[in-house]
Amino acid sequence: MLKVDLKKAYDSIEWPFLKDVMLGLGFPECFVGWVMACITTVSYSILINGSPTLPFRARKGLRQGDPMSTFLFALGMEYLTRHLQHLQSLPDLNFHPRCEKLAITHLMFADDLLMFARADPHSVLMLFDAFSKFSKASGLEANLDKSNIYIGGVNASERRAIVDLVHIPEGQFPFRYLGVPLSTKKL
Repeated sequence: MLKVDLKKAYDSIEWPFLKDVMLGLGFPECFVGWVMACITTVSYSILINGSPTLPFRARKGLRQGDPMSTFLFALGMEYLTRHLQHLQSLPDLNFHPRCEKLAITHLMFADDLLMFARADPHSVLMLFDAFSKFSKASGLEANLDKSNIYIGGVNASERRAIVDLVHIPEGQFPFRYLGVPLSTKKL
């Protein structure tokens, strides 16, 4: 299981990526143009010794607190969801044993993501590669201080091989996801 926290998610998402996602999902070009005008014409000014600086323009990201930002971020995350759903159809992805019956590859809420696969190097690498492609396209990166891989049911050498493959620190059960404790045993 990979627990990924996205680093400065709202601040990092690339505008061309959002535009491509909206167009790819079939939003009308005129509508996409209006949305892009709203998010790309932002300028900021900061106070230095009580005086505002000259305004400067943003180059990426979404404004937190803007009602539209939440929806745009969710559309951006849909790109990752579709990548992970595509993996479900591939015969060489081995589902996590507890997720196979429902074909679950991930759970996502805002910038917190859990991705599931059987603890074999190939399946974990498939998940990680899908996330890496998403990261490269979107500008969203894993916050390695808050991201972990959780592995159970394999010997120490297999565990080490998987951790070395993804370069994400290994976490220990139980841990919390969205405030809910997750464990390998019933609580």
